[in-house]
Amino acid sequence: MIARTIASLSLAAIATIAAGCDRTESSNTPVITTSPAGTSTAPAPADAKHRDEALLRVVNAAPSSTNFDLFAGDLLLFDGLAFKSVTPYRAVDGQRYAFALRPAGMTQAKPLSTNTEGLQDGHFYTAVAMPGDGRSPRLRVVDDPLQPPSAGKARLRIIHAGADAGTIRIRAAGASDNLFDKIEYESVSDYRDVSPVSGAIEIVRDEPSAPVLTSFNTHLDPGRFYTIVILGSGRAVEAFLIEDALSQ
Repeated sequence: MIARTIASLSLAAIATIAAGCDRTESSNTPVITTSPAGTSTAPAPADAKHRDEALLRVVNAAPSSTNFDLFAGDLLLFDGLAFKSVTPYRAVDGQRYAFALRPAGMTQAKPLSTNTEGLQDGHFYTAVAMPGDGRSPRLRVVDDPLQPPSAGKARLRIIHAGADAGTIRIRAAGASDNLFDKIEYESVSDYRDVSPVSGAIEIVRDEPSAPVLTSFNTHLDPGRFYTIVILGSGRAVEAFLIEDALSQ
């Protein structure tokens, strides 16, 4: 009995050490991001943590004829954010910030939206401008946990900014199981390990026999992180993909 207990503890310790090694390896790896805006490279989490910095980017999913600037307190972090823009990650001090979206170039204007969040050293974050009530956007800041997925899996999450699309589900065309069920409007899902996909991904209302709102062809490759951003309103729903990869 004692021998079995010791063996169990030893196996658990080995598993813990292995998991720790995986996390350490990934934390020392730069992050390459690919989106419709292009490709960029961010520092490794360990490097950012050593410099007491967090990494922040912005996704503008709020339809508007006005571009936005994102402030952290009085500091202008990102300027001229057009609809559908995805910025590269920017290093900022790891601390608590009062974020504010303002019309581009209007540094003294009343914020269109605000959000106070604490950013931790070595962590990655995405600030999302969502459609809000009326003409003002809504600002959310979410953590981007880039721990590697399970072997042979990709990691996927959903930003649902499609006004009037209602609750949706995500599926690979022809698949019997959904990748995601019951994604509410204005929500950002957690990452989920999914099987690789090569082909069309469909976005469907979460209703029986609902028609496909939109679909797009893509690859979800093992070991990488993907964010599907859903945009538009009514029947004019569209989507695009952000890919984050730990460089080798």
